[in-house]
Amino acid sequence: MGWKDIAKLGRDWADAKKTELLTTDNRAREDARHQQDEIDRASQQEAVTSFLEGVLPEKWSQRVTDARPENVAARAEAQEAHERQVRRERLAEADTSAVVLEVSGGVAGTLVADLPVAVEVRRGGEPDGSGSDESGPAPMDWLLVRVEAADPVGFGAASLSELSLAVPAYTGPGRYDLVDLMRRGEAGEIEWWEVLDLYLAPTAEADDSVWYPDLTAGDAWIDVAEDSVSFALPMQSAICAIRLTGTVRWSDAPA
Repeated sequence: MGWKDIAKLGRDWADAKKTELLTTDNRAREDARHQQDEIDRASQQEAVTSFLEGVLPEKWSQRVTDARPENVAARAEAQEAHERQVRRERLAEADTSAVVLEVSGGVAGTLVADLPVAVEVRRGGEPDGSGSDESGPAPMDWLLVRVEAADPVGFGAASLSELSLAVPAYTGPGRYDLVDLMRRGEAGEIEWWEVLDLYLAPTAEADDSVWYPDLTAGDAWIDVAEDSVSFALPMQSAICAIRLTGTVRWSDAPA
């Protein structure tokens, strides 16, 4: 924090104090007092940080500087930018396959495009699988199908950055009724599972716009063929509910 930032803190504190003294609005007065408290805390933190940077040996002083909130934020932003670039380069080299999606409900739109598709079978008990203890149901296999776009692809009022389809208790081609599979998991007939690996993300941000299956809102199923999946899923975000249907194809057999 430079001298201009410190000067701004002083001006903000003076403005808040003036508001506290002159306003006749009780709510505005309380807000002004709260703002003064926040500025006091920021000023004290800056004073301690600056003192430590000045008196500690260079090795330790640098650690204090690195821990400044603005420097932490700058490193996080740089890391996110690097991850976005790595993802973009990976998707630019990936094979693409046909993807057809339709959403209705809170938003509506249709997508027909060739996009990068990754498919794998995750075997139960593998290091990155869900696993299970010996006293419970046997670990189950999953089919994972992921569609990604380097930049969000708009279709109607919707958009797609990433679509993840996960089929629990996977045994090969056939129809998988997710409502029944959830019931069986809750009853202990199969390994318990969650819907968090099934989602439609409209942007690259993991925020409240991401849709997840709502297995209380109607039929939810995924049909698996040798080279494709078709599906119909009621989904819910913090913003709205949709019904997602579609087909995703691929050329290579699942890994």
